[in-house]
Amino acid sequence: MWAVYFRYLTDRSKRAKINEVIAREEGIAMASKVLITISKDEVERARLMSEYKYELDNQSKMVQAKRDGVDEGRKQRGIEIAGNFKKLGIPVTQIAHATGLSIEDIAKL
Repeated sequence: MWAVYFRYLTDRSKRAKINEVIAREEGIAMASKVLITISKDEVERARLMSEYKYELDNQSKMVQAKRDGVDEGRKQRGIEIAGNFKKLGIPVTQIAHATGLSIEDIAKL
């Protein structure tokens, strides 16, 4: 609904659809009221929406980068642990079960 709202907000021919979205989604209705009170100027409103979208995109990218880093760190730690288990002579199938790594990946260690 947010995508529809932002996509058609400034399109006067889609005003009925925007009103429908606003009526259906309380959060969007609240955001719409805030945007209208900020400025009646269409250009300024579009600039503010663009800025907001830019900030959300940046936040999403930062969250994804953090997740990717955490995932990579977990994988590296799993490889370290698997290597230690392998040195201790623990069977590869048990190492795979404990670490979530594939038997092939463990065999390469």
